[in-house]
Amino acid sequence: MVKQPIVNPAQALHEKYEEALVASGLIDEIGDAIGLDPQPYRFSEGDFVCHQGDSAECLWVIVAGSVSVREEGRTLFVRRRHEVVGEQNLLGNGCLRWYDLVVSESQAELLKINKADIERHPRSDILWRNIAKIISLKLKNASNKTSRLSQQLADDTSILHAYTNEYALGRRLQSGGRRLTECQTDRAIIWFSDVVDFSGYVLTLAPARTADVVQRFFNAQSVPIDAHGGHIDKFMGDGLMAFWVLTDSEDAGAKCEEALCAAQEAVQAVAEIRIGDNPLHLRIGLHVGMVLSGDFGSTTRHQFTLIGPEVNKAARLEQVHSEDIAEGDSDIGAIRLSAAFRDELTDTAKRRYSRRNMVNVKNMGQIPVYS
Repeated sequence: MVKQPIVNPAQALHEKYEEALVASGLIDEIGDAIGLDPQPYRFSEGDFVCHQGDSAECLWVIVAGSVSVREEGRTLFVRRRHEVVGEQNLLGNGCLRWYDLVVSESQAELLKINKADIERHPRSDILWRNIAKIISLKLKNASNKTSRLSQQLADDTSILHAYTNEYALGRRLQSGGRRLTECQTDRAIIWFSDVVDFSGYVLTLAPARTADVVQRFFNAQSVPIDAHGGHIDKFMGDGLMAFWVLTDSEDAGAKCEEALCAAQEAVQAVAEIRIGDNPLHLRIGLHVGMVLSGDFGSTTRHQFTLIGPEVNKAARLEQVHSEDIAEGDSDIGAIRLSAAFRDELTDTAKRRYSRRNMVNVKNMGQIPVYS
């Protein structure tokens, strides 16, 4: 609907309109609006001041309220009291509106100034210079805003990568920013690790010292996991869960070798960390099997992770103690492999991990463990 002027053009311009024109910078060095014939219009929230694609024949000065600059329904900027809108599209013959201008408050009052009146004005050169200054200032502010948003995006991305692994992030992006990651079934290598008896140190060490040691032994595991193509799922106290997803086109044996190399490097790196004269010891359980992956949680908080009986089996491998052994050597090594994982290894690796124990596992009965 075309809005009608709220005053007769012949009437003297109201003081608040003069104030708006001066404050906008449009009539700098001119002093008054004589000859511009500004027309006051009143709009309600949601009214379109102009539509994208309209012919650009005027600009507006906002006297009260605010106007949103929108593209395809998305708000790019909000212009407020005493700002100029619609001026950029006047620079050229037959220019069209680039964006929708939509009133974003319950009431807004705008002064409409026609391009023809600007061109006829005896000081049109000053008016066009003022319009150019207004555009330049907006571009400067937009550049500053873009710079701040770019920095914020970089900061947010850094935080996101710190709390989410690359695989989960990729899955989330595929699902769209406002949706939970869809669940899917994958074959995956599952890693569970834990620092042996570290909980005994937690209350004896100074808090800062405990935090430092925890960071060191998690770094000692995260670096080789990342280097060998794995993804950190979560940290749990002094424990860690990681995974490698196996696609149909990939060599499962090669990925299992990578996971095993990461485990060996992690065990060695953690052993170099000492509390007093006591080196830390790492236990790792490695298994391969079918898992369900996706976002799980409540309506207000969720996390990408892997779930299923095969995940539980990997956790049980890591947790095996000497009292769980039903058959075999009482000494189980730091790296514990399931039969399914070992079957994927080369003959050389199989010979190295040939110590076989039958162990009692909660809810699973007896299973073989290789170390």
